[in-house]
Parts: sequence; C-alpha cells; structure tokens
Amino acid sequence: MRDNNKQSQYRYKDKNRSRNKKRVSKSAKQKRTQSLSAKESIKLKLKQVFLPYLGLSILTILLFGALRWLLDIYLDILPLKEGYWNFGIPLLLSISVVGIWMWPRYEHLTLKWVKRSSSGYFFITMVLALVIPLLISQNYLSKAAYKVIEVASLSDIRHYPKQKYFRVDDFEPLKSERIAYIETRVANRRYFDSTLHIYYYVVTPSIGADNVWLGSSYYTSYDNREEQSIKDRQYSAFINESRHKYAAEDFSNINYFRKLKSSNDRSAYLYTISTANKQSNLPALVLVPESNIFADSLDRDFVWGFGSFFIGMVLCLLLVLVAEFDSQEKKSRQKPIQKQKPVKKRAPVSDVSKSLVVWFRSNKERPATLVLILSCIGAFILTVFMGMDIIDPLSRQVNSVGGLTIDALQAGKYWRVVTALFVHVGIMHLVMSLGMLFATGYILEKVLGSLRFLMIFFICGIFSNILGLLYFDMDMAGIWGAIFGLFGIAIPLVAFKIFNKKYRELFGGTIAAILIITLNSMFFAFINTLSYMVYYLLTLCFGIVLGVVMVITQKQSLLRNARRHYM
Repeated sequence: MRDNNKQSQYRYKDKNRSRNKKRVSKSAKQKRTQSLSAKESIKLKLKQVFLPYLGLSILTILLFGALRWLLDIYLDILPLKEGYWNFGIPLLLSISVVGIWMWPRYEHLTLKWVKRSSSGYFFITMVLALVIPLLISQNYLSKAAYKVIEVASLSDIRHYPKQKYFRVDDFEPLKSERIAYIETRVANRRYFDSTLHIYYYVVTPSIGADNVWLGSSYYTSYDNREEQSIKDRQYSAFINESRHKYAAEDFSNINYFRKLKSSNDRSAYLYTISTANKQSNLPALVLVPESNIFADSLDRDFVWGFGSFFIGMVLCLLLVLVAEFDSQEKKSRQKPIQKQKPVKKRAPVSDVSKSLVVWFRSNKERPATLVLILSCIGAFILTVFMGMDIIDPLSRQVNSVGGLTIDALQAGKYWRVVTALFVHVGIMHLVMSLGMLFATGYILEKVLGSLRFLMIFFICGIFSNILGLLYFDMDMAGIWGAIFGLFGIAIPLVAFKIFNKKYRELFGGTIAAILIITLNSMFFAFINTLSYMVYYLLTLCFGIVLGVVMVITQKQSLLRNARRHYM
C-alpha cells in the first residue's frame, strides 16, 4: 500500500510538472508573439514613416540646391534677394514638405506621455530636422559654387559678372572721400515693445577704379520707449563709435573681396553712393572686404551641414521608434499605413486644392472683392521683384515702388494716391489687409453691388491717403484706410435695418468685434503717436457719413439687394 501511495504521489508530481511545462510554453509563446508584433511595428514605422522622410529630406535638399544653382548662380535670371534664398524659401519649403507629404504618415503615431494629438511634436521635430541643414546647405552653396578669382585691379572685377569672390593685391582706398549713410528702423515686438534699429553704412572709393566702392557697415539697437534725450545720447555714442571703428580699420589685412548681390545691404550701399552725385558711365560696384580664410569658412559650413542633418535624422528616428500606433492602427496591424491613407479628413493636398476651388466658386457672387484681393497679391509680388523686402521693407523701398509721399505729390505724381492702395509693407501687412478686405466684401458687396462697392472702395482709399498725407504727415501705403471707410459704411446699414434681424446681429457683432480688436491693438501699439488713432477714427467717420447718405438716397435699392441675398 505504501508503495502504491508513493507511486500516486510521484504521478501527481509528474502531472504538476507537465502542467507547469504547459504553462511555461504558453507564456513563452505569448512573449514570442509580442516580440514579433514589436518587430513588425518597428519595421512598419521605419518603412512607412522614417525612411520616406529621410528620402524626402535628401531629395528636397538636393533639388532645391540644384534649382538655386541653375536660376540664381549659373543663369542669374531670378532677381531674388539672398535672404530669400538662404532663409525664406527654405523655411517655407520645409513646412510645406512636412505638412503636406508627411502628415498622413505620422498622424497614425502617438506618444505615451502626450494626452492629446501627437502630430504637433512630429511636425515641429521634422521641420527643424529639415530646415536647419537646408539653411546651412544654402550658405555652403552660395560659397562653394564660386571660386576666388585673382585679378590685377578692382576695375578688372567687372570682367567677371557672374563671380562673387575676388582677391586683389594692388588697391588703394581713399578714406578721405568716404560717404556715410545712417538708416533707422523701428520694429514692433511682443507686447508692442518697440525697438530702434540703427545701421551705419560707409562706402569708400579706390584710386584707379571707376565707380568701385568698398562697403563697411555697423549696427546696433536700442529701446525706442526711452526718453528722447536718452535716445539722442545713445545715437550719438553709436555714431562716434562707428566712426572710430572705421578709422581704425586696416585694409591691408584683407584676404578677399565679396561682391554683393541683391540684398538689403546692397540697396543701402547703392543709395549711399547715389547721394554723392558722382557722374559715371559704369554702374556702381560694391565690394565688402573679408579678412577670414575662404577655405576655412567653407569647410566649417560643410561640417555643420552634415552634422546638423545627422543629428536631426537621429532625433526623428528615436521619436518614431518611441511612438506607438493609435488604437485603430493596433486593431489592424496587418494592414499597412498606405492602405489607410485615403481618409477624407486627412488628405492635405486634395483638401487644399478643393478648398481653393470652393473659395473661388463661392466668391463668384462677390467678383469685386475677389478682383481686389488678387490685385493686392499680384502687386505685392511685383513690388518684391522690384526690390522691396518681403518681410520688413524700408520706407525708401516702399516709396520707390509706388508709395505715397509728400515729395511724390509735389513732383506731380498724383496717380500714387491710387497706386499706394496696392503697396503693402511686408507679408504680414498684406495678410491682415486681405483678411479685413474679405470680411468687408463678404458683408457689403451683395448689398451695394459690385460696381458700387468698387467705387466706394476707391473713394474711401483716396480720401484716407490724402487725409493721412496732408493733415498727419504720414507716408501712405496699403488699404487699411479704405477698409475702415468700408466698415464705417457698414455701420449705417446695420443701424438702419437694411438687413433682417438675423444678419443684423451677425454683421453687427462681426463689425464691432473687428473694430474693437483693431483699434485696441492700435492704441497700445502706437501709444506714443496717437495721431494714428485719430486718423483711423476720422476715416471711419467719413465712411459712416457716406453710408448715411447712401441709405437716405438709395434705401429701396439696398433693401432689394439685401432681401435677395440675405433672406
């Protein structure tokens, strides 16, 4: 009996061992399946997100570099400033590439520590990883595409119109005949804190070189909110310091000269040369002395470009590997991301194109507004090609492309009262103007009619330009005065119940909100010069008076149009 009991105990232990083996085998199988799914997810993330981004980044850098070399360096047929090639276009290109082509891919990935959507983290990381090496590559290309040319004198540089860097041993600058120009610029920053930027440009002629100038520049910035006496002392100190630096500058240590292409500095130097009133049959040539070694700067840009690209790609790779697929993606891991791409809510290219088509179709009933918007955009592109800076143009640049000044009016250029409406001071000024123009056109054009809307637009614009120029001594550019006049016209239409109750509340609230926000921001931005506030309020009052006259004389026509479109 005892033996039988022992055998049963052994059999029981053997059964437990076999059960434990079965349990271990099941857990091992689960771990294997989990490891396989992790490997599959990593392969899927690499294949669908990181590798396309890597290839797209390399392709973008190479294609944009080739395009810039062809149009700007080899053919020299696209007169864009170097700032656009080196910064503006690469930034817009990086945002477009990541936002349009990569969005449908990384939107399926989520980060554990992010409660909401993780798309913003991927977007910012990928844009920075692409834009930094793209900027450095353009700086490298602007140097590597040229070679340092040895010439006997500065006059021989004219024989190489497509070259940029030159080495000259025999030259003698005339510091006694130098010409200086001081340029100030006020920029508004966050919380409307104004900063005063001061540029001191000096051009120096050379013996034996006809209309060839050596350029030197000095820069500083101060707080524009200080008292005038403090700003005057800072200004005088900077000018004296710049003159001492120029006097101590040794032209014998120059390693090579850099010929300036289209840029803000070149336009400032050319303006400085024009003040000398020296007659010459040859165009002015501006050269900037460089004391550093050309090959060292080239190698440094090359190393920084490859290093920034490698670091950026590693960061993107780590971010992609750390991320997980969202819940919908986990339910269907066997399906690749490409099969889930045609989702109507997340098709940026088609959505953008469809939204543009819908916008143009919806504005067929407002052709005057559409024509004015397209005219402002076309005029802005034309002024950029004429030499105006796209972000922060100088006042003389705005005046040279059609802005209204008292000197232009005294010279008989009366057409600038109209052309100044389509000249905008930078891209942000244009965007804000177009947004407010669309809002006013959406409210008024259907009621007034297209022809009447255009007439009132130009009447308000011409009145605002003349008012600002003659009574407030301001250089005029843009359509803000005309827009305030149009808002003034909209106020009597709402007050005299031209619209029905629903649209009176809608349009009245819209007009009130825009006016309050705009006037409030103007008050804080121009707190030191309240004449701007008075100017816009007078323009608004002119529009109100014009609107009251229209309501009294043409009320039945306005009611008929309002009932036709807003009922």
